[in-house]
Amino acid sequence: MTREEMSTLADPETFKPFVIVTGSGSRFPVNHPDFIDIPPLPEPDTEEEPEPSYVTVYDTKTSVARFIVLSNIQQIEFRQRPSAGS
Repeated sequence: MTREEMSTLADPETFKPFVIVTGSGSRFPVNHPDFIDIPPLPEPDTEEEPEPSYVTVYDTKTSVARFIVLSNIQQIEFRQRPSAGS
């Protein structure tokens, strides 16, 4: 999974709920674009820094942040948007 692919998935205008599945089998649901953070790229005028290689996903019930390394993402599963009562 690349940073650009993840940015496309997290775009609020085209967002569809999904689950990130890692190589270890851990599952991280992302039900709304507010629950995923993609770090900004370094400023072009600063020293050359590596492109961020992770995303932050927040648990929808506890708001606990989980850092997920992009290279550990094995699969993206799309899901239906939860109903208003969920």
